[in-house]
Amino acid sequence: MSGTRITLVGMAIAVAIVGSALSPGASASAAPGGSGAVAPLAPRAALGQTVSGPVDSDALTTWDHANATATTGPVGGDVVRRSPYYSAAVATASDESAAHRSFVYMNVPRNGNGKVGYSGQDGAEFAADNDLSMSWTSFEYAQDVWVTVTLETSQPITSADDVIIRPSSLSWEKQVVDSSSIRVKVPYSPQGYRFSVEFAPQQMKVYSAAADGALTTSAQGNRFVEEEPRNAMLVFANPKLTTDERTRTVPTEADGTIYRPQPGPVTNLDSIDADIVYFAPGTYYMGSGYRASLPNRVRWIYIAPGAYVKGAFSFPGSDSVSQYKVTGRGVLSGEQYVYEADTTQPGYTHSTGSNCHGSCVKMLQLSASPYTNQTLDLEGVTVNAPPYHSFVVYSFQNGVEVEPQNFRMDVSNYKQVGSWYWQTDGIELYPHGTMRDTFFHANDDVLKLYHSDLDIRRTVIWKNENGPVFQWGWGPRSIDGVSVSDTDVIHNRMGWNDVKFNTCVFNSSSAWQDMGSTSYADPGQTVKNMTFTGTRVEGAVNCGLRVFAQSNTENIRIDGFAVDAWNQLDPPAQASTFVAHANASGQKVQLGDEMTDRRGLLLHDYTVGGVPVVKAGSSANWGVGQLGRLAFGADVDANWNATATPPSPPQLTVDTPTDASVLTSRSIVVSGRTNAPAVAVHIDGVSSVAVVSGGVFRASVVVPVGRHSVEVVATGASGLTSRVQRSVVAFGDLVGSLSDPAGDDHGPGGYAYPSDAAFNPGSLDLTGLGVYRDGDVVRFVVSTAGQIQNPWGGQGMSTQRVNIYLQDGSSSTVTALLPGTNTFARGAWSRAIVADGRFADTPFGAGVFNASGARVSSVQWDVDPAGAIEVSVPVSALGGIDLGSVGYQVSMLSSTEPGEGVGNVRPVYSAACGAGVGCPGFVGQYRGSGGAGQFTDAVASRDTDTTDSNAFDLITGNEDQSVVMDWTHGPVIAPYLPLDTARR
Repeated sequence: MSGTRITLVGMAIAVAIVGSALSPGASASAAPGGSGAVAPLAPRAALGQTVSGPVDSDALTTWDHANATATTGPVGGDVVRRSPYYSAAVATASDESAAHRSFVYMNVPRNGNGKVGYSGQDGAEFAADNDLSMSWTSFEYAQDVWVTVTLETSQPITSADDVIIRPSSLSWEKQVVDSSSIRVKVPYSPQGYRFSVEFAPQQMKVYSAAADGALTTSAQGNRFVEEEPRNAMLVFANPKLTTDERTRTVPTEADGTIYRPQPGPVTNLDSIDADIVYFAPGTYYMGSGYRASLPNRVRWIYIAPGAYVKGAFSFPGSDSVSQYKVTGRGVLSGEQYVYEADTTQPGYTHSTGSNCHGSCVKMLQLSASPYTNQTLDLEGVTVNAPPYHSFVVYSFQNGVEVEPQNFRMDVSNYKQVGSWYWQTDGIELYPHGTMRDTFFHANDDVLKLYHSDLDIRRTVIWKNENGPVFQWGWGPRSIDGVSVSDTDVIHNRMGWNDVKFNTCVFNSSSAWQDMGSTSYADPGQTVKNMTFTGTRVEGAVNCGLRVFAQSNTENIRIDGFAVDAWNQLDPPAQASTFVAHANASGQKVQLGDEMTDRRGLLLHDYTVGGVPVVKAGSSANWGVGQLGRLAFGADVDANWNATATPPSPPQLTVDTPTDASVLTSRSIVVSGRTNAPAVAVHIDGVSSVAVVSGGVFRASVVVPVGRHSVEVVATGASGLTSRVQRSVVAFGDLVGSLSDPAGDDHGPGGYAYPSDAAFNPGSLDLTGLGVYRDGDVVRFVVSTAGQIQNPWGGQGMSTQRVNIYLQDGSSSTVTALLPGTNTFARGAWSRAIVADGRFADTPFGAGVFNASGARVSSVQWDVDPAGAIEVSVPVSALGGIDLGSVGYQVSMLSSTEPGEGVGNVRPVYSAACGAGVGCPGFVGQYRGSGGAGQFTDAVASRDTDTTDSNAFDLITGNEDQSVVMDWTHGPVIAPYLPLDTARR
């Protein structure tokens, strides 16, 4: 062997083994008990891990609800719906052994009540008819954590590849806990994470029926739309609040008068006399016929972690309020309201009008002053089951509704789930608004970009049938300055078989008054300077963009728009469009010139399946029947372009094995991360194809014995490749190992190497032993702190002599080691393995020796000059010894010629002798010193005192080597040590 320095046991590949699921502890941060309370599901425990109740610490906070029931049917007002499909637990990475239960909420279409008071369509038909659900768990953390999610449906998984984390760019470590559980390592981020955990048995394919376009799960004769879990499971990892954030988002009495409702029914908020409404942990409900119309004084709603509020809020507006807040990590749920619950009707029954935009319940409704600059801080809240729009802001001047112009919003860590109905839009930001780190499950327009100076970052979207992802149309507008970055569309069910005006990923819809008309535009208004960066669409989608410009439109930049694939709808349903509309007089709006002025529509790095879509040249593939699906007419040819960054090699990171590692087994998993669709692993001309999923690759390979190069090759969609090589050493399956500190190669403390340059520093310094089993061969691998040189032409080494002794059972009788060592052991030994690069044919050359000193087998060895000696021994030569339980003693001596000492062992003399006092000059140059005795020719040992050990280093475990080897207190008696088997 040759090459760079290696670490003896440098890599361990392990799979977590199931431990017993423990009974959950008492709930914390829970509401008072109520009807329907059931025992919570017990999350699985990893090996050596306990799962207890919720925790509230500086590092981690989880919560529970005592009054919860696991059902898909209706629930009482004081009951929180618990998921019957999933359970979850969280442990900090610094204390993996202690996991804490994290409550798993669930929403079902129509909240298990069916259509109450109406029979018409509501948008939830497909979800309800196919028993869809959405579960989620939420916690706060301040360091890396392990999140364990258990699928409670008895549907098994067999490997970590059976679970997908979306967004798939989150290439985190996953470990199988048992056949129902996966644990995921979630790194800490001050922005937190919002992600989906998707088990293979839960995946469901969705189709568009050929006859009428209705969604179905039947494939026969229908067109594939997408794939998603029937029962979704989301995880919201909320960052712990900093001191400044807590001051901003958690109210105290210093912030104003606080009203604290008691858990239970809450129907009196219209008349409270307070500035702040504070919902502590617990369950609150307003009923299906009440929405809190707050007094003018109220400016802050706080929903604490562990608080579950069934209801909705309307801030009537006040010129005297400059800042509104809705904050907290709790849940605001609209589950008690019917679809389009009409506040003008007794009991808030379903609206019978054609449009209830002004009267239907919205989860959060504000009235902005047209005279006062006002802000809204919306942070942390999870909105569940909106019955209509989740959020609106109105503004009225002299009784006439006007656009809010003095109202700015800052939204962060907002989550919206359970949006099955039509009109369950996302959030509309108002001028100068910001939005960060959000999740939207929506069944209408998700990000509504109707105003100027907007900045939106890091959004995860789960899209249902209705509406597009981005919307800035419906009528003429003046918009200047919109920046949207890092958007992940992890699912979408946009499967209309007819051509819709308000669909696709990017959309500026035609006029709401008459969507088929082209004459509602206003050439006096302009939409400009909109930039979308890093938009990723996972799975299949219907179309990329449809822009029906009703305003002058210029400088629209879509950069890094990545589509996995198109669904299987007919070509017209997949077509993207870019059209200029006109006003009633026939005057068209103007589109910016892109080809000359760079002020039009630019699609840069727009890819489908990883392949760039470009407009010009021989690679042009933008057409409606081509990859890009762009049905742009000749009349707008100067107004758009599609360009791509020249292809670059794919990204490739190899996580395992690490470089220069000694493998614990010849069978290993090569794993890592890549944005390439294909990865291959090559070892000595043998190739293996890796499984690539969600940006993570894995390949199971067998490494031949010895040092090898593992080459990983990622091939991108462009055909370009990236390569990473890892140097590894394979000896077999690791039985166990011993370690020894570097720098102790001085015997009892005063030994010195011979002064000749052949004895380089550290070359006699043991640092460890590894024992490996490979079929009928056992390999003993000794590592040294220094390089192993071969100055005298031995077989790989010249100055080292390694002795490895295997204890004979539990014997404790002090027994001499091999001749010439001047060393004893605490017990008899049955086998001694000797590695010596010279004089193999002499009685004590290399080999396996029995307790009588007879050589019973030859050995083979290989030397890595960087510092390792590998000795291969036939299993048959070891007499049936249990390698995992036997005691080991390892000695490093120095080899010498026969006649210069006993047993080919180089003697160690006194310090004075080594310095030439009373001894020949060659002693200091070629013999060890610092021990006892003088050189003599009168005896075979060539040493007048053989009470000192001739070993330069022993592996003594926890015992002090200087004490063990101190010959002045009696014979040097070395201990036997058991192998450390923890890293097998």
